[in-house]
Amino acid sequence: MSTDFEEVDDSTIAEGGVGEGTSNDYDRVWDSLYAARDAQTTLSGMVADAVRGGLVVDLGMRGFVPKSEIATRNLNNLDRFIGQSIEVKVVEADKDTNRVILSERRVAGEKRAAERIETMAGLSRDQVLEGVVRRTTDFGAFVDIGGVDGLLHVSDMAWERVEKPTDVVSVGDTITVKVLKIENEGERISLGLKQLTDDPWNNARRELREGLLIEVEITRVTPQGAFAKVMDGVEGLIPEEEMPRRREGDATPQVEPGQKLTVKIIEFRQRGRMALSLKQAVRDKERTEVRDYMKKQRDDSNATPTLGDLFGDVFSKLKKE
Repeated sequence: MSTDFEEVDDSTIAEGGVGEGTSNDYDRVWDSLYAARDAQTTLSGMVADAVRGGLVVDLGMRGFVPKSEIATRNLNNLDRFIGQSIEVKVVEADKDTNRVILSERRVAGEKRAAERIETMAGLSRDQVLEGVVRRTTDFGAFVDIGGVDGLLHVSDMAWERVEKPTDVVSVGDTITVKVLKIENEGERISLGLKQLTDDPWNNARRELREGLLIEVEITRVTPQGAFAKVMDGVEGLIPEEEMPRRREGDATPQVEPGQKLTVKIIEFRQRGRMALSLKQAVRDKERTEVRDYMKKQRDDSNATPTLGDLFGDVFSKLKKE
């Protein structure tokens, strides 16, 4: 069997050999390596050294695992593998050149394939299970749920808006997810994280109503208007026409991200979003202030003492006289 590994340094592999022992020992080691290569059986060996191109493994004969055949994707600091026992398959074995090429990745691939069969046999929609984040993208994260990768889309990570998947998960995290869809005979699996918690929109519909004045925080401003956080997982939109202007003809909204404002709920729209009005909230506030002022004026007027209140006793006394 011949395999091209550019990273292999024959001098690194040849160093050491079998070590002290008889020629019979030497021949037996090579016989076992040839047998393992032909049958593709799995062997265990101790990592004796880490070099630029990969790992040197002691199997009674030094073998070499090129970087491309190491199971982990994190190939930084290979020294951390020294002293660890790893499982490998023999890719090449040549007694004449003292060359032994090994693969840890092939062992991991077989294990993953067996895991996949077991996982798919018991996988079902709405199932809740643990997985490990393998990689992240702009649109979500791929999670290993047991030999099978499922996609955790960014829209299913949290009820509130998530700008970047890495704001919620990181590679290597162990997370609990819910199976949302199984498509194409398991080739496409959709996972959810937010579905494991209560939908805050239900709370919003119970606690809020149209016409109510509430305090919100502006999250982003777009040409369509300003988006605001109403509560965790619930967002509202202040349309451009529902924001007062700085001056006549100036279309720049009077809001910016991070600003907290009092707005009026004018409509419940699709799930998780409602229409808000800053203009109506300002107008309602002004009306309330005018109404309160007028009421105070009336109360003050009613409370002003008359001449009768002040001199009533005197007038009564004069009248009797």
